[in-house]
Amino acid sequence: MPENILEILGVSLVMLLGFLPFIKMAVNRFAPVKTSKAVAVDKTVIQRFSKYAGDGKAREYVIVFSLEGKKKSFSVSQFSYNGYKINEKGTLTYQGNRIISFK
Repeated sequence: MPENILEILGVSLVMLLGFLPFIKMAVNRFAPVKTSKAVAVDKTVIQRFSKYAGDGKAREYVIVFSLEGKKKSFSVSQFSYNGYKINEKGTLTYQGNRIISFK
């Protein structure tokens, strides 16, 4: 009996991990749109191995903002990443972990 429970838990965990990207996407899509005064405080490029990238390295471009004393990071495209400047101030509008605008 305990073996069956462990098997059921294992299958349930695998299914949950499989649905996690879809859950995250749904949460971001239905998250409220928020606007706040912000300062771009950090930029970083995270490199990971990828068998799909020509050079074997997948890059994630991350911008970190300070929003009312709290830090929040966002993954952005390389094009957007190059447009942000450290210490740049403005009004950030975002939904979940997606930047809508920064003016």
